[in-house]
Amino acid sequence: MSGPIVRNYKGGSIVYFEKDKAEDIFVLQKGRVVLTYTNINGVELKEDVKLGEFFGVKSAIGRYPREETAQVIGAATVLVFKVPEFEKFVSDKTHLIIKMLKVFSSQLRQVHRQVREILGQGEAKNPAFELMNVAEVFYKNGNFEHAAYAFEKYLQHYPDGMYVDRARQLVDLARKKTPFPLTIQELVYKPEPGAQAGKLQEMLKTMAVPAQNTSSSVDPNSILSQYDKASTLMNAGKYADSIDLFKIVSERTDSVTQEEEQFVENSLFYMGKSSFKAKDYPGAISHFSNFIKKYPKGLLLKENLYHLALATEASGEKEKAKQLFQKVTQMPPLDDSISEDAKSKLKGGK
Repeated sequence: MSGPIVRNYKGGSIVYFEKDKAEDIFVLQKGRVVLTYTNINGVELKEDVKLGEFFGVKSAIGRYPREETAQVIGAATVLVFKVPEFEKFVSDKTHLIIKMLKVFSSQLRQVHRQVREILGQGEAKNPAFELMNVAEVFYKNGNFEHAAYAFEKYLQHYPDGMYVDRARQLVDLARKKTPFPLTIQELVYKPEPGAQAGKLQEMLKTMAVPAQNTSSSVDPNSILSQYDKASTLMNAGKYADSIDLFKIVSERTDSVTQEEEQFVENSLFYMGKSSFKAKDYPGAISHFSNFIKKYPKGLLLKENLYHLALATEASGEKEKAKQLFQKVTQMPPLDDSISEDAKSKLKGGK
């Protein structure tokens, strides 16, 4: 067994992408690596890897695709293990095992928080329902690609499921980037025919908070509620109303969780997007420019810059728009759909 190798990365490099085949385990020796993933509400989140911490462990040991994208900020040096090398390396190093468990415990706390949120609905739901629910949350928040992917997975794994017709209708609309239809009935949990609750499900049900009136259990003035309402207004074409509500969210200073902070940040971008959809290009340019000033390292920075280029182009400033599209193509990752759209614009495509 040869042991781990040392690998150096330049700034902006991708160690691995989400859904890549998992074979290697990494330890950060020097520099900065950021893990980017999407939570159950469709919000993209980032988490820094600390020096000496492992990453990519769960997927490599579990033999399943990566759950996040690992990107280098600045420059970094990492140790790269194959699974057998890693197992041998940590077998007699208790302090390293403890470090690894700390990382796992942090991730488990996030999972536990999401489970509590689900339990707060009053009953444990089956995987088929949860997959549909996640897909629709993506869709309602305008994340069409993730929504279509989740609907496709539902149709693949549950070809005879309760929501097949609904999934087929929504996946077609999501692929066309059509706003979520307001005429469709709210997704309602239905147990699959013949499904029986196992011991774990029964335990979850006994632990769950008793069902309460939804109107009294959800605070309409919470950041999440206001953000969801603003997103719904935008998807319904009520751009002036959505801008007003996104503005309120963008000015909130009472966020407690990282998720709420992200909603506050995203709201400034969606003010610009609502203005763009309303063909108020000066307003859109103002909002997108403010986003760059306020969040120069924001999660939506690349998408924001692309939309700034679109608004600039629509306002008649073709040369300035080309410069912005060029900047978009130079931002990592270099091969995502936003980069491809920007390249198409530079080539004169639509």
